[in-house]
Amino acid sequence: MGQISKYILLILLPGMPLLIQGQIQDSRTQIEAIIESVVEDLEEDADAALIVEDLERYIVNPLNINTATHNQLSRLHLLNDIQIMNLIEYREKYGEILTLYEMNSVDGINPDILLKLKPFIFFCPLQQEPRKLSDVLQYGRHEFLIRSTGTLQVSKGYKESEDGVTPYKGNRFRYYTRYSYNSGDDISAGITAEKDPGEAFFADPNHYGFDFYSAHLNIRLSPVVQNITVGDFVVRNGQGIVLWQGFSMGKSGNSLNVSKTNQGIRPYTSNDENQFFRGAATSLKIGDSRFSFFFSKKNRDGNLSFSDSVGTYFTSLQSTGYHRTNSEIDDKNSFGDLNAGIMGSRYLRHLKVGVIFLYQQFEFPLIPSEQLYNRFSFKGQQNLTGGADYLFTKGKYQVFGETAVSKSGGKAALQGATAYLHDRIQLSVLFRHFDKHYHSLWAAPFAESSSATNETGLYTGVRILPVKYVTLLAYSDFYRSEWIKYTTAGPSNGCDLYVQADVRPSSRFQFYIRYKNEEKDRKFRINGKNENHPEQYRKSRIHFQYNPTEILILKSRVEFVQYTGLEKENGIVIFQDIQLAPARVPLNFSTRLAWFNTDSYNSRIYAYENDLLYTFAIPTYFGNGFRSYVYLKYKLGEKTEFWLKLANDLLKDTDSLGSGYNTITGNKKTELKFQLRLKI
Repeated sequence: MGQISKYILLILLPGMPLLIQGQIQDSRTQIEAIIESVVEDLEEDADAALIVEDLERYIVNPLNINTATHNQLSRLHLLNDIQIMNLIEYREKYGEILTLYEMNSVDGINPDILLKLKPFIFFCPLQQEPRKLSDVLQYGRHEFLIRSTGTLQVSKGYKESEDGVTPYKGNRFRYYTRYSYNSGDDISAGITAEKDPGEAFFADPNHYGFDFYSAHLNIRLSPVVQNITVGDFVVRNGQGIVLWQGFSMGKSGNSLNVSKTNQGIRPYTSNDENQFFRGAATSLKIGDSRFSFFFSKKNRDGNLSFSDSVGTYFTSLQSTGYHRTNSEIDDKNSFGDLNAGIMGSRYLRHLKVGVIFLYQQFEFPLIPSEQLYNRFSFKGQQNLTGGADYLFTKGKYQVFGETAVSKSGGKAALQGATAYLHDRIQLSVLFRHFDKHYHSLWAAPFAESSSATNETGLYTGVRILPVKYVTLLAYSDFYRSEWIKYTTAGPSNGCDLYVQADVRPSSRFQFYIRYKNEEKDRKFRINGKNENHPEQYRKSRIHFQYNPTEILILKSRVEFVQYTGLEKENGIVIFQDIQLAPARVPLNFSTRLAWFNTDSYNSRIYAYENDLLYTFAIPTYFGNGFRSYVYLKYKLGEKTEFWLKLANDLLKDTDSLGSGYNTITGNKKTELKFQLRLKI
């Protein structure tokens, strides 16, 4: 612990004299705050890189509020559908919006939202000449990104075993590189390449270097042909019951955020090796109607098997993206996956209606294991899913929903509403029902589980401003599964209750108090047999933020967890953050020192922390020990930026960390991350 404190102090102290030189933090500090509010309640594998890309683009090319479309406004990730529609209606009624202060007159948009919007928007007259092709090409931006991350300690998978074999084929570092070109919404192109830790690099079986490659070209030809995309892309439609790829918002601290925005076809630029299509897509706008067509054919990872009666088949999809060991390499790109679909929508004054049809065909049939929880799971080689959705918004009210049916005859439905009942009271309600035999393998709706199947639930959220400086956020979610799941021994029930009070007595000081109760049935071994038994998490948090100067942010948090299963456990995390952005030095600095003590993994706690651009760190705190990190971002010039992060875990009363091939001998784990970006 002494060494950890030393390297934090050695980096922190030389920068302290700069505190008196500060003015205003840069706009990327605002991005970090937005991202934390979106992903802080998620777990380690959260990938919200698309949000960062949108906001980064609007920093360089701010969005003109007077010409922005509904889709462009949704990419600010700060406005819901009610606010967007009210903004568009305000423009239609009163004409051009001249200043940020005038936007305060739009129903549902308050000063806090405007403060967050300020770095990403501007105000310009409606009449603008279309850009010529020469201008589009001349004023486009090129970006090169290089990243390397890894753990300094050597885990078991990189060591030679007794039989002389090293399980992992490559070294313990992740290599990532990306080139992208953007010219507003007219043209974008990019190439991404990545090698995960443990994967071979320019060696067998990756003779061509990286393990994963992705590329795309996206062109906007005219107001009618809104985009033609070739290569890798994602498709998001309706409320996600049929098709939604990439990051999907669920239950969060924003209790009103239940309706999905930012829909349509978009180029894929992330490094998740599964959540995208590969092929071609286009979107057409004809009057008030929009039509999109897409076709994808790519190979995917899966566990192949063979039988005399069926021939070759696969038992499950593999979604980790890791190809380190012989068995993982055997699963890589083991079968083909074809997807084709059409989406149509029509926009009226207050109403949007849409339909979607999605066809999916595997090269070999999917036959999952003969477990009781798989009885109603998808089986076969082909699936067809169709759905219809709508969104009605007027004034302070919004109603939305989607229904769908799959080839199996299973049905799914989602219905929601949001109402601004008063300036101080807003309400959201969402009901969903997914049949146990409804099949859509690309679905990601608002739900407790990660798929749209075997769930019925009712969510209610509220936002109240009871007194000045105080905001109350709360939600409840009750859900039931009528059939057995992997984690249960029979039909099951669950409920979530969440309450948070945000207090902002001044512009420099704020804090919030949060309580969350999660209770659901889980499978436990009791008296020699599997039975459902309630499992409960009660989480309490208090978080303080203080800005003593314009360039310094101090954050403190205490979080406590009580876990109840067959036994009771407790967990606690206490941390202190320091964030510094001197005005006269192009530097962003963050550091954290956290102490945690949990009885086991059951009482674990997650906490978001600053990380490299386009990456996210939400580590798990469990056991007894300390975690600390130092994060630096330095702007070397107008077009060059550099990131560095060093994080360390130090646990007590243990002689190893991790499990399986990821086991590290000793009680320390140190992560080193480096990134360089060049913009032209």
